[in-house]
Amino acid sequence: MYLTLRDSEIREHYRRAKPVYEVLATVGEYPTIGLNDFVGWYIKRDQIDVEVVESGFPRRGRVAQLDRDYEEICDRLDRTLYAITTYKTPGAFQRWEPCRYDEEEERTVWQDEAPTPGYADLRAIPAWGDVDLADDVKAQRGELEADTTRLIEETLAAYVDEFARLYGTLDAVYALDSVGGAYVFGAPEATLPIVDHFSDDVDALERVFDAFLDRSNEWLRGAEKRVNEWVDGAGDVIQPDWVNNKNRQYKPPLSIHADHNAVVTPLETEDVQYELCRFEAVDEETFDRAVAWAQEFTRIEHTDCVESLVANLWPDEYEAQGGWRAALDAWVEAECEREQERRERREQARRQRQERVAESSGSLERQSITPFKQDVYDAVQQVDISEIARHYASDVYDTDPNQPRPQFDPSWRYSESGQSCFVDEQSNTFGDSKVNAGGGPAMLMALATGIISDATDDLDGEDYWAAVDELRSAGYDIPVWVPEAGSDRDDGSVSDQMPFWAVRKAAVALGICSEDAFVDREGDAGSYEGFPDYETYNETLVAIEEAGLDHGRELVVPEDGREVQGDEPEEAGDADSVAGTSRDKLREENRRLSEKVERLESTLADKSRRIEDLEAEIETLRSELESVRSDRDRLKTTIEADETNRASTTEANEEGSDDTSLLSRARRSLFSN
Repeated sequence: MYLTLRDSEIREHYRRAKPVYEVLATVGEYPTIGLNDFVGWYIKRDQIDVEVVESGFPRRGRVAQLDRDYEEICDRLDRTLYAITTYKTPGAFQRWEPCRYDEEEERTVWQDEAPTPGYADLRAIPAWGDVDLADDVKAQRGELEADTTRLIEETLAAYVDEFARLYGTLDAVYALDSVGGAYVFGAPEATLPIVDHFSDDVDALERVFDAFLDRSNEWLRGAEKRVNEWVDGAGDVIQPDWVNNKNRQYKPPLSIHADHNAVVTPLETEDVQYELCRFEAVDEETFDRAVAWAQEFTRIEHTDCVESLVANLWPDEYEAQGGWRAALDAWVEAECEREQERRERREQARRQRQERVAESSGSLERQSITPFKQDVYDAVQQVDISEIARHYASDVYDTDPNQPRPQFDPSWRYSESGQSCFVDEQSNTFGDSKVNAGGGPAMLMALATGIISDATDDLDGEDYWAAVDELRSAGYDIPVWVPEAGSDRDDGSVSDQMPFWAVRKAAVALGICSEDAFVDREGDAGSYEGFPDYETYNETLVAIEEAGLDHGRELVVPEDGREVQGDEPEEAGDADSVAGTSRDKLREENRRLSEKVERLESTLADKSRRIEDLEAEIETLRSELESVRSDRDRLKTTIEADETNRASTTEANEEGSDDTSLLSRARRSLFSN
């Protein structure tokens, strides 16, 4: 189990291991990322652009390169070194982005997007799996019984064989003893021919590599089922994690495990020997073996494996086209068509949402208001996430009824299996297995509506509130946050009145006016969106007070021409010198009433049509009821008459049975036959 190592021992170990990571860092010209203790993704420097510094971003950062930044990575390393499974274009390591560190949240905040490489940056990509030990077995590592060790070795050998099947040769398969299990890799250089083939089409390359990782994960899930069938007890000792993605971390050779005083070492794929290498047992031979493994792993000698990879991962296209290039070309063309269809479905869904909003005269209308953000957060968390997944975020829902958690085909991206996302009804969250991320109802709605495009994206600031508005548009009862007078501002000061934007939101939420009723006005500080007239403004203030909130504002009195003053640039001249604009006021009032008349007429027409339809249905039902009732009564009468006749005949037969003539009995016998 975990034993403390001295900092000096750890630093000396990684100093001696540097040659391993210098070799491992690149495949050809393509580098990979290195990071410390699962968190140190970026190299940061002071910002040199004065304007950017003044805007609140005094630092800039880029992703850390395993070899070039090795010294800095080690300087901040506590215990465990990580590398990334995929190798990227060199340009991915040259993107500096402005940033700052949020001490309270303990995270880096980027001015725009984090400079983390995407699928378009990928070049050399191995199919990869974390072939993990079962939890109860992992805890015994270093003290495993002989029978358990033999079963683990047999199971790992079976997984190595599956990778050999995927790549077409055992020579292209590599493995590491990760201490808590094993890592198995295919040759990363096997994807380089795909890079050459799509060198002039970045979009196609991005699509193919996105699908490559998705399909390889799915293929290996099938391999797991085969191994568990072949090796008796395999599932009891090995429980793999098939979640490789564009930036998946793993512990490279000689990295120190977090919970064991042991290091990662190479595994022979031809003869798997599962023997723990304790930290104190590391010697020169251990370092030499690690360097040799890294050299073999990054050597470019298995590019011909691309044929087997495509044949296994795109079997339908490969069979139809007869070659890997033609197969991928055909798939890309079909995928572009599918993407267009998905885009059209999303656009249709967007129009339908807009229509629902228009019918309800605004997405926020008739909602409750609250001065507490937590009320909004709590209401969002109460939204049934399975409903969001079923109706908004999936092309097909519950794609595998045999699974304990509902699986679904996500609407925001392509999923080959249609099962790479799931809903956890217990925690009211969803997960995206492809990127090993997920979230709650707001996150899922944001993906469904295109506010964000990936489950790994942060949902904060305006994006979060946009997702909340989308939930309201879908009909969920979520209160509108309206900060009161005396609320803290972002700059630390206290507002002496309710912000003007909050007054507007309250007006819509409380049903005073619709979102499109506000008009563009000019104030001392420039244009702003104002109320249509002072009556609507005053009515809003009264409604806010009745809701129990303190707005800290005064009603507009038209006789003295008083203006509503605000504390934000948009709020200056809020009442628009009401007393001097009576004609404008009348026009605005007329416009507002006209809109209300139009809205009410439309609602009345819809309901009238519905009443007419219902009346027609009622008339049809009445007619059908009368017809069925008549048939029933006729049949009832016939049945009663028949029963009466039968009873009379039986009675007559019983009374005259003794003196019935021979001729009568003969007649009855004849007719009965």
